[in-house]
Amino acid sequence: MADDPQRQLDAANAPRVASTVDRPPARFAFLDGLRGLAALGIALYHIWRYEPLPYPAMNCLPWIVDWVLLRSWVGVQFLLVLSGFVIAFTLRDTWVTPREVASFLGRRIVRLGPPYWATLAFVLVLHVVNVTWWNLPPSFEEPLTSGRVLAHTAFHQDVLEETPLSAAIWTVCIEMQFYVVSVLGWGIAQRLRRRSVQQSPKPSATALMLVFAPLALVSLVYWNRQDSTEPWVIHFLCSFFLGMVTWWTLDRTVSPLVFVVSIAVVAGHLAFQWKLENALALTAAIVIFVAGRTQHFHDWLNWRWLQYLGRISYSLYLIHYPVSHYLTWFGWRWCNNAPTPVQSSLILLTCLVASLAAGHLLYVGVELPAGRWSAWLKARRPVV
Repeated sequence: MADDPQRQLDAANAPRVASTVDRPPARFAFLDGLRGLAALGIALYHIWRYEPLPYPAMNCLPWIVDWVLLRSWVGVQFLLVLSGFVIAFTLRDTWVTPREVASFLGRRIVRLGPPYWATLAFVLVLHVVNVTWWNLPPSFEEPLTSGRVLAHTAFHQDVLEETPLSAAIWTVCIEMQFYVVSVLGWGIAQRLRRRSVQQSPKPSATALMLVFAPLALVSLVYWNRQDSTEPWVIHFLCSFFLGMVTWWTLDRTVSPLVFVVSIAVVAGHLAFQWKLENALALTAAIVIFVAGRTQHFHDWLNWRWLQYLGRISYSLYLIHYPVSHYLTWFGWRWCNNAPTPVQSSLILLTCLVASLAAGHLLYVGVELPAGRWSAWLKARRPVV
């Protein structure tokens, strides 16, 4: 999810991509549009997928709707590649020191943490209210314990093998691990190039590939095939790397040949062992590269409604499941647990509208102030 709140890029720091104009717009509209579509797809998947049996809404909608919505989870892979791209962009002018590592990770926590914690608090309040007063089923399995809550609060629930309190939030934990890997890897690559100094922090292409490419390759051919690695960033490093190498190529940090080889390696592995998630990550990297190479970062997908979804995508991603879960059960109870296909479809539509509204409220009330605080901390950090 790719560093989901980092969508409104500061105009003064806007990047120069290949042969784009000297003063590009402040935001990558295309990336915001992709992010909005990905978050909407994930929300639609959870709303549709977790309708109670016998799925009455399917009886009044074309089969193609069911086929598409059951596959709209593919947005997760796009978010992983987007995250790699955005973090590579964010680090482009950063000279890594121990103080900068702490500052970078602190700003990421300040930006992503408050909406995440607010969602956890919302889930816990709903759990207590529904189980105690409304006699509705909880949205999560296994008993609620203080250890389980603390593990979620610290982004460690999957590492500690705690059952998630809500859907989708697992990627935030992976994101936090990726931030550590990316900033430390960038710093190591800087030290492998002797002429790297604070005024010229960009590592050489060789150094970047020495640090990140072997990890990405092992992730692709081994870690990504192991269920035991799913709580760890190493399982997803190949997807993150595709996003990073896409930015480095557009920024001319590495040659186009590096991008071509990276794409070819993933494509070759897919021919040997097909995995839909890797194919989607490959597609995301190619699409982003083409948009940047053809100078369409600022006009493709630049539609007002989609840009709105891009802005609230992180909040929508977090909050949609608890909102839709309880509204679904309320709707079914209202219909005596036997809604007609039309009633069931209206319940699901209500879940989507309510999820969008909740995402907007979480964005305005929590995520936007957190993003401003993070930007303030970045502006106030000492220059080394």
